[in-house]
Amino acid sequence: MAEVRRRRDRIQLHLDAAERAVIERIVEQLSPRIGQVARTVPIAYSEAELQAEYERWVRPEVDRQRGADLDVIRDCVGSGEDVTVLTEAQALAWARGLNHLRLAAGGLLGVDDDGWEQRASSAQRRAPEFRVLMALGLLQEELVAALE
Repeated sequence: MAEVRRRRDRIQLHLDAAERAVIERIVEQLSPRIGQVARTVPIAYSEAELQAEYERWVRPEVDRQRGADLDVIRDCVGSGEDVTVLTEAQALAWARGLNHLRLAAGGLLGVDDDGWEQRASSAQRRAPEFRVLMALGLLQEELVAALE
């Protein structure tokens, strides 16, 4: 199982070939949905005119940064290495990238607030996005713990 370790102030990400393939598939399936499904679209203003200005001026940079975070994940899983030593910046990019993917999976599940797990229907729990959401959450928790 995927594992994150901190050794001598270095963060090591342990992913075997199958885990790397799964993460690569998740990134490719969910990344096109980021910025389209609920909770992945940044809403800065309730007023339409101000939100349109935000979309015009800020959204391109938000999208660029999201893409850069996902590129760090792609580079890592595409390396063919079972153990990757991450810089702090790369680990942070992984954590943000996993969050972007989790928001996309959650949006596809219809998640719209915290505490949804207790109210999740059996159909939601059987959906592939539910398993993706849970698995990415565990990996993200390990990364955050290693960064602390």
